[in-house]
Amino acid sequence: MNRIRRAISDQLPQLKNIYHALEVPLKNQQLQNARLPTLEWTVPAAVAQQEQELLDSLRSHTFDATYIEKVRLVPSAGRSAAKVEFQLQPQAFVEQLLRKRQPEALPLSPADEHVVVEYSSPNIAKPFHVGHLRSTIIGNVLANLHQHLGYRTTRLNYLGDWGTQFGLLALGVQLNNVSDKDMQRAPIETLYRSYVAANRAAEENPEIAQRARDLFTALEAGTDDAMAQQWQQYRKYTIEELSGVYNRLGVHFDSYEWESEYSQQQISDVLQKLRSAGILQRELDGREIVVVDDRRIPVIKSDGSTLYLARDIAALLERHSRLQFSRILYVVDNGQADHFNALFKTTAALNKRLSLEQLQHVKFGRIHGMSTRQGKAIFLRDVLDEARDVMREKRNQTPTTRANSSLDDEDVCDSLGVSAVLVNVLKQRRQRDHEFSWQQALQVNGDTGIKLQYTHCRLHSLLENFKDVELEDTVPDWQHYSREPVDALDLLYELARFEQCIWQSKEQLEACVLVNYLFGLCNATSRALKRLPVKLESCPLKQSQRLLLFQAAKRTLQKGMQLLGLRPLDQM
Repeated sequence: MNRIRRAISDQLPQLKNIYHALEVPLKNQQLQNARLPTLEWTVPAAVAQQEQELLDSLRSHTFDATYIEKVRLVPSAGRSAAKVEFQLQPQAFVEQLLRKRQPEALPLSPADEHVVVEYSSPNIAKPFHVGHLRSTIIGNVLANLHQHLGYRTTRLNYLGDWGTQFGLLALGVQLNNVSDKDMQRAPIETLYRSYVAANRAAEENPEIAQRARDLFTALEAGTDDAMAQQWQQYRKYTIEELSGVYNRLGVHFDSYEWESEYSQQQISDVLQKLRSAGILQRELDGREIVVVDDRRIPVIKSDGSTLYLARDIAALLERHSRLQFSRILYVVDNGQADHFNALFKTTAALNKRLSLEQLQHVKFGRIHGMSTRQGKAIFLRDVLDEARDVMREKRNQTPTTRANSSLDDEDVCDSLGVSAVLVNVLKQRRQRDHEFSWQQALQVNGDTGIKLQYTHCRLHSLLENFKDVELEDTVPDWQHYSREPVDALDLLYELARFEQCIWQSKEQLEACVLVNYLFGLCNATSRALKRLPVKLESCPLKQSQRLLLFQAAKRTLQKGMQLLGLRPLDQM
């Protein structure tokens, strides 16, 4: 479909993003168009004032007749916006959609735009728990979408490893006599236990609390080389363990960055600039604050120590200087809205090269009820293990599961379990709080990750059974599909919607747009598999045309699943 979109957008360079804004009409609209392939562009509200002038100018355009049969202009009426319908050349449409190895015209590339996405960002003093799941997988999908659309994309994981609590953590390691081998085996769990032990001891003994503060002061000042070296080692082990969970979730990063990388000197320089600009103001009690939306927000405590906002301002300014981003997305829960409002407005006031339009807090709600069946939910790893174990039980109990020595059962069950968890979370609107349900997540028939995997496996099995049918040189035939049961055209039009759903998902920063598209694709595929049998069809021409359709369905489903971070299975 890229060539067809280009044939339209190249003629209309004055219409920004029309390449992506072209949409396949809904089913009732297709019926009005005699089910002929159509792309339509709805005139956005921003240019509605020039509607007549715009429509008049379109009348003078000549579009490539290879792809466009005719253009119909529909003026606005009541609440319905004006739109332009491009009726496509049917044979060109079906060839663009179904031919596998045709040279693809690249979409209009926004490669000069650099988008930075910061997501996951756990704190090494606390468990990597289910609360981090939404940030991790939503951020990963948003980065995938931008990259797929041609944006230069940088994925950041900004890990918390600084502050007074890390003195407690370092002390806890000493109190528990943690060996390097213990730390290497399970760093996140070991650090968490150490922190809990030291925190408990500090509550009972003020001297221990003071020792923790002294340890962090030495670490911050760089006066304890052994401690600093040990800290580097803890960070290394932490990333190694986190990488195991990230790999299971289909998540990766371009850069791991740490709070501690922003030195006191860098922060002091930023504070001085804020004072010079009159943004940082001193209160009577000695605190220094910034005023944002009539709220007085502390940046420096009365004892002179800095708060989290100061470090985040320094980090944002340094990233803008180093990465030269067009836009940065922070994927962090709803509860941090005030913090990011203060961060963005204060930083933009200080650096005039940064505008608020470049800075975005991608908010999301909480997940409730995500725990193992024993009610434990400290570590995300435990939830993923539970999902894998439940899938293993379900497969063993299903009478249709066949023994297959070529399959790695553990790997398959893990992929199914992860798919179930991810899709159950991603299918929700991100700002809503979400009640997790194992029963819903693990259904095969409902809208679940298992359904996506099952449909992909069905398509793979069908194509494998007919791998001797030569499809490479088979030309898709519009006349054939137009004479087939209506399910053939339904699936064709569903496939044609893929790129517009990618764009809409990116524009709304909502993974659920893509997830719901994939559910619709699976439903259309399932109906087509039932109504357009291949094995029972005696006509070789019909067989090959149907296989072309199902091959494209598998290709599209596979790409969509990969954008969600899923690993599509061929067998389950």
